[in-house]
Amino acid sequence: MAAPILTVDVEEWFHVCGHRAYSDPDTWAGREKRVHVGVERILALLDESGSTATFFVLGWIARQSPALVRRIADAGHDVACHGDRHRRVFEMTLEEFREDLQKSRDSLQEIVGRSVTSFRAPEWSMKSARNPAFAVLAEEGFTLDSSLTTAPPVGEPSNPERPATLETASGPILEVPPLMGTFFGFRAIWGGGVCARLTRESRVSAAIERALADGVSPVLYAHPWEFDDAHPPMPGLSPVQRLVHFAGRKRTEGRWRRLLARHRFGAISSVQATSANGKREEKNSMNGKRGGIAA
Repeated sequence: MAAPILTVDVEEWFHVCGHRAYSDPDTWAGREKRVHVGVERILALLDESGSTATFFVLGWIARQSPALVRRIADAGHDVACHGDRHRRVFEMTLEEFREDLQKSRDSLQEIVGRSVTSFRAPEWSMKSARNPAFAVLAEEGFTLDSSLTTAPPVGEPSNPERPATLETASGPILEVPPLMGTFFGFRAIWGGGVCARLTRESRVSAAIERALADGVSPVLYAHPWEFDDAHPPMPGLSPVQRLVHFAGRKRTEGRWRRLLARHRFGAISSVQATSANGKREEKNSMNGKRGGIAA
């Protein structure tokens, strides 16, 4: 039976890809570190509800705050990999991606004392089911990815819309995409992010119920900075970047609280691949063949 899934991308408020003033690691040492504030509020919500979540943690965060990662694991939640320094996959060579992946995974495994086999790329930057980086994931021992959407420009419409097995040259990867919907007529992520925050809560709730009725686990996500009332100002963001980062941010905690009161959420590791009829595993080859139905 399908269950809804909660995930958290554990990154700092200043981890903004593509912005020179914020994405440069040389600037991070001098910035206020606040990731623990949001993580603690999320952990409290989960503890109150009895739900479990998956925390996709940056390797850089893990090395800065190993006690925070142990706190997540000790609370019974999954610890997964979000890359090392929040670099988008398409901005790296395959070898750079492998090095980034290894550094992050090794940092996390050293802290939690067990294998880390789930991955989510920063900003959904795998982009396509044909990406050869999936073979690198398989070679490095990863078995689950949650980096693809069907919403351009961050994803291709041919990407899976429900959990599906991607066959790579180095072995299979279970792809688990976020809950999808529409925003002003365009495909959009309803599992989290700005479109989810600005979409009516009733629409997201209805999409969750439809997915569950279809035997599909709807995947939701958030960031710790969405739960931080004292989020620092961010001068220099473009209007679009400011919209994406701040619009509707204060709605996130209330929505999660209400969702947690209605559903028992699980970790992403509990998901299995399903076909369009929800009964058998679906497999997508790396040719980008589409599978599944819209959530």
